[in-house]
Amino acid sequence: MNVAEFLSSCSFSRLTPELLKNCKPFKCGNKDLDDFFAKDSFLYGEKLLGKTYVFRLKEFPDKIVAAFTLSNDSVRIKQLFPEDMAKIEYVTENGEKNLRRYPGVLVGRLGINSEFAKQGFGSAVMTFIKTWFRSDENKTGCRFIIVDAVNSSDVLRYYQRNGFKFLYGSDENEAKALGINVKMLGKNPLRTRLMYYDLIDLDDKIGETPRIN
Repeated sequence: MNVAEFLSSCSFSRLTPELLKNCKPFKCGNKDLDDFFAKDSFLYGEKLLGKTYVFRLKEFPDKIVAAFTLSNDSVRIKQLFPEDMAKIEYVTENGEKNLRRYPGVLVGRLGINSEFAKQGFGSAVMTFIKTWFRSDENKTGCRFIIVDAVNSSDVLRYYQRNGFKFLYGSDENEAKALGINVKMLGKNPLRTRLMYYDLIDLDDKIGETPRIN
């Protein structure tokens, strides 16, 4: 499924308590995510910690296809280990100011309705997010899309298929950056892995992004 097909079948909205009341329960197969979108997402919005958006079927507007939460973040290049920094130092190669951090947006939560799993909706949503932050809808500079991806093979493969790279080249380097004893990784693997997508790499355009209802 390409993004144009996705947008032709789905509408885009902020998630509000009123909207949620008029929709069937959203279930993505992860209880923590389901509970977040049903409850905690509104607290995050009230506290200005993140904004949650949904796509609904145009034909059946009470059915949420996908939900995601965004907040501001940055990639802190100067805090990377030399071998990891070497992979991302290209951001300064054209002479722009050598910043300590580069602006990005964090996809803090992302869920696809289980009814629509493995049909291309997840990749279409991610492409939409990328394009949105390269469009005039975005009012600030944003170089990276950032995710703290659950450290499971299926989740990591999803982000890698969508062009994301690991900020830290190894679990060990990420553990050190987080102040975790590397010797404990065998018994307690990292729960998440930090990944990024460089929006400079985005070539495909999908045209004007839909307005938020």
